[in-house]
Amino acid sequence: MKGCRVSALIFIFILCVGILGAQGPKIENGERLVYSVKYLYLIPVGNAVIEMKDTAYEGKKSYLVTCQAATAKWIGLLFKAEADLNSYIDRDRFYPYKFEQLLKIAGKPEDARRVVYDRANNIMYAEGKGVKKVPSDVRDPISAIYYLRAHELKEGLEIKQMVNNNQSTYIFDSKVTGRKKIGKFDCWVLDSKIRRENKSMYHSMDAVIYISDDQRRVPVLIKAKTQLGVVSLRLKKG
Repeated sequence: MKGCRVSALIFIFILCVGILGAQGPKIENGERLVYSVKYLYLIPVGNAVIEMKDTAYEGKKSYLVTCQAATAKWIGLLFKAEADLNSYIDRDRFYPYKFEQLLKIAGKPEDARRVVYDRANNIMYAEGKGVKKVPSDVRDPISAIYYLRAHELKEGLEIKQMVNNNQSTYIFDSKVTGRKKIGKFDCWVLDSKIRRENKSMYHSMDAVIYISDDQRRVPVLIKAKTQLGVVSLRLKKG
């Protein structure tokens, strides 16, 4: 069912939804962030766990960031989806070396995708899909989140990124528009627009991202406006 597949991809993109500041974020080895996912702010539809650890990729010091996402148990009676994502990220500018995605939808074959980036030549090798030219500053959905965290945020700051997801390139623009308290966290508010490079209205999304105003710069809340309605992710533990 095509509609179910599109819904799952939107769900994953939201979950895993430039110019570095003088002082980088304090991201500790072994960091674990747990999020609840709700539809229209009230209906629990899933959860996500994002973890980071120090590693090496082909001899280079890197971060390995993993994301495990799944629909809620109750919704699994109608639509069950799980996703495992891995991103090997450069420690200096948060560029991805390798990105892996495994999507499981009930009643469908598993969908595994792997991408390796040749940054020297601005090339992306997609397993089973061949070679594609990409922008020199392209990131994947996971490394894009960590790149946002790498900034010394201040009101008016604009952050521009190019994000690759499922062989398509998206323009991901964010602007710091103010501050707001979310639970116990004082947060910076980032208004973001995500548009596919071909500017298709059917592949676009607006989001508001709340990042803690402290050295960790944790994404505390993400509110995404999709064609299916508002989906929000809220930090529960981390």
